[in-house]
Amino acid sequence: MGNEPARLRHRLLLAVAAAALVGIGGLIGIAANGGNKTKTVKVTTTAPTETGAVDPHVAAGAHDFVAFACDRCHGVQGRGGVSPVVPALSTAAQTLTPEELGSIINHGLGESSNPKQPYMPVWGAVISKMQVNDLVSYLRAGLPAVPTATSPAVPKQQGPVVEGSVLYQSYGCVNCHGPNGLGGVPNPQSPDKTIPPLTGQDFRKEFNTDAKIIAVIESGSVIGKAPIVSMPHWGGIIPDEQLKALVAYLKTLK
Repeated sequence: MGNEPARLRHRLLLAVAAAALVGIGGLIGIAANGGNKTKTVKVTTTAPTETGAVDPHVAAGAHDFVAFACDRCHGVQGRGGVSPVVPALSTAAQTLTPEELGSIINHGLGESSNPKQPYMPVWGAVISKMQVNDLVSYLRAGLPAVPTATSPAVPKQQGPVVEGSVLYQSYGCVNCHGPNGLGGVPNPQSPDKTIPPLTGQDFRKEFNTDAKIIAVIESGSVIGKAPIVSMPHWGGIIPDEQLKALVAYLKTLK
């Protein structure tokens, strides 16, 4: 399996090239990381019918797409337009095999030392096999619109703390750092064995200014090193005002 990353990179480049010819975005045009094994992925590719019914696996994948903040980088229904280095998903989702898509979700794809250049992070220790299968089903079904599979509206004119508390959910921070930033989510291959909390004396001591908190959100951590769950680079995704709102919310936590 040693040539798997190169093969995935080649497939992705072909997908992006094909997308350019037909005027549609590709997948993740970033260099792949090493040593990833593919897994058997069960998929369903039934889009919504005329009666409005949605295959349960496709629907679950659509909700996971939002819950894990995939839409924050790849755009609503994977249409792109968020960052120039994160292309749309529509073409590559059909070009890559279900196994390749599952491997990318589990193991991430690429590394970047530039905090303004997002990369596909490692999700394998956080996301379940069923969720991966459902996400792949959703991708292979063409990322259809699914009722209520949308990010929560961000409150306005209610103060930065309220705004930040919703952004904490909609950017998927809660999936790794836990409710109220309490942490405890397993990350078995990391030195601490868990994803660090965003509360407590250790966090406050290390990140004792707003600028330091914003810097780590922007730059991420554990850059693309599967199987360790990695913190995405949010610097090219989250606007400055929303970064400030997230910091305001984090500073209210226990």
